Amino acid sequence: MMDTLAAAGPSLLLAGLALLLLPLARHDHPATRTVVMAVMAVLALRYLVWRLTATVPPLSSDPASWWMGLVLGLESLSLVHLTITALILSRRRHRGPDADAGEARLRARAELPAIDVLIPTYNEPIEVLERSIIGALALDWPGGITVWVLDDGRREWLADFCAEMGARWATRPDNAHGKAGNINAWRNTGAGTAPLVMVLDADFVPQPEFLWRTVGLLDDPSVGLVQTPQSFFNPDPIQMNLLCGPALADEQRFFYHEVQPCLDAWGAAFCCGTSFVVRRACLDAIGGIPTDTVTEDMMTTFALDRHGWRTVWLDEALSSGLAAEGLAEFLGQRARWCLGTVQAMRQRSGPLAGKGILAMSRLAFVNAQLFWLVSAPLSLVLLLAPAVFWWTGVPALLASPADFVAYFGPRYVAEAAALWWASRGAVLPVLSGVASIVTAPVAAAAAVTGLLRPHGHRFKVTAKGGDRTRVVVHWPMLAGLGGVMALTAIGMAVDQLPEIAPLANGGNLGLNLAWSFQGLAMLFLALLVCVEVPRRRRHERLTMAEPVGLAAAGRILPARLEDLSLSGARLAADGAPLDDLVTVEIAGIAPLAARVVRRRGAILTLAFVDLAQSQRLALIRKIYASPAVLRTESPDLFRACSRALRRSFLSVD
Repeated sequence: MMDTLAAAGPSLLLAGLALLLLPLARHDHPATRTVVMAVMAVLALRYLVWRLTATVPPLSSDPASWWMGLVLGLESLSLVHLTITALILSRRRHRGPDADAGEARLRARAELPAIDVLIPTYNEPIEVLERSIIGALALDWPGGITVWVLDDGRREWLADFCAEMGARWATRPDNAHGKAGNINAWRNTGAGTAPLVMVLDADFVPQPEFLWRTVGLLDDPSVGLVQTPQSFFNPDPIQMNLLCGPALADEQRFFYHEVQPCLDAWGAAFCCGTSFVVRRACLDAIGGIPTDTVTEDMMTTFALDRHGWRTVWLDEALSSGLAAEGLAEFLGQRARWCLGTVQAMRQRSGPLAGKGILAMSRLAFVNAQLFWLVSAPLSLVLLLAPAVFWWTGVPALLASPADFVAYFGPRYVAEAAALWWASRGAVLPVLSGVASIVTAPVAAAAAVTGLLRPHGHRFKVTAKGGDRTRVVVHWPMLAGLGGVMALTAIGMAVDQLPEIAPLANGGNLGLNLAWSFQGLAMLFLALLVCVEVPRRRRHERLTMAEPVGLAAAGRILPARLEDLSLSGARLAADGAPLDDLVTVEIAGIAPLAARVVRRRGAILTLAFVDLAQSQRLALIRKIYASPAVLRTESPDLFRACSRALRRSFLSVD
């Protein structure tokens, strides 16, 4: 016991230094980033060397040897992935000054290029599509824009809506190759002639200044495509089902706001499928959007690379859309990303073959392969390891507790601290790992499919909108994760009864108890995610703070807007009248008739009544095309943990 406590000393010291120094360190300082990532990489490699030299089981046909070898192999590959990630994160580029200079040049010009704005769509409802169409039409661009709604659903009502709004509607006779095929069909008809093309997913709404901020970066003739991050105005299923809200960052924030700017510093950023601007000449040169895989966006960048054009990343939130709303959609989306990435490895058009691809782009692609091919199996194996130990006596590795703490502890602390710091708190210990547990089964299946059958897969659209007001229980996943949890917990209990214990623990009891408790905590959180919390509100309610007028009984009272949605608002109004019917005067919108549905002191909750079409469109622009939709709270580990704990005691009915 004393040896184990002494072995924990370096980890505790490292944790103390991280807590003391990292909050003071500049996130954008190159030397600081290099040092932090170097420490993480060195300690990861130190642990890897120890695992390979001191914990390797004897080679034999014994199943125990095979099991420990499997754990070692997966863990080794994951540490290679972590080391490459540390290298990528050691640099970061912020193109804000470049965008400022580009915008200044554009505003000084007498003429600006026309732009075709493409919104590919398949089955999204009008509540989703109208936001994107109205937002695209509201883009501020004196050069002229044409909004094209590319409808693979061939819906006449959508054609009528586009005509009413002033957008163009286009369709095709089939749905071959999904979104990529939809865009290519439009390009092949020659319908649009603008030299620049902007692409938006059907649920994404751009900010009015989107084009001013991005087009100037295309003044560099080597730049073919400018990509911006995806932001979301609704919680993803992990945030929603754990009731963490913004205290837990959405699962993609680290990738969009940290990984991609770092890849950009290496010249290896890639297209993400929406919210980007590309030269039409570049699309023509590469023959349109590639259709080799179901991740057409990444392949677009590789095709541009081969023709000498770069993809650059502007880390500014200039659009917002819907995160996958349900767990089934969330898992389907991740499975498609995994499948497409693995498919690309076996395509001739992938980055591992041919010329023109930068070495760092190839390395980043290999790192993505390691993420999808290793992370999912390793997550499953590490969750099973405690149960295997309690029921068979076979450990995951051969090591004393003191040695394990001495080598694993510093590596774990350095990784947790470095990723927390690099992500500005978006990557949190334990909680951020829940997504990998939930997605592991479908990602593993998709990875195997991509390896064995890389061709012939159809693009599957992530469903958006629809009824989210019911509790949905994902029973197969709940049963699988619950089974592992039960095996671990029962095994721990049985092992405390010497007369029926399946093994003699020796010196590994404490180590496996700690491992088991962590696994049980993560499994429990994953089980909570499997029970979907109903979304009571049909429309997202976004925080807004601005003065408004409240009219009732012939008087206009000053009030302050607290939040706003397409169906209602919440106001703070001292001395508010007791009338149930009022009128709200919000800047930029014709006076809105509303009914008071709740009063709590000075706080009034209102539901709008008899909205005119012009008022609804103005509300859409006010809510979804304003900076308010992009505001995000900083992640908070303690608040996220407290909310997840509260969720475990609450009914979701």
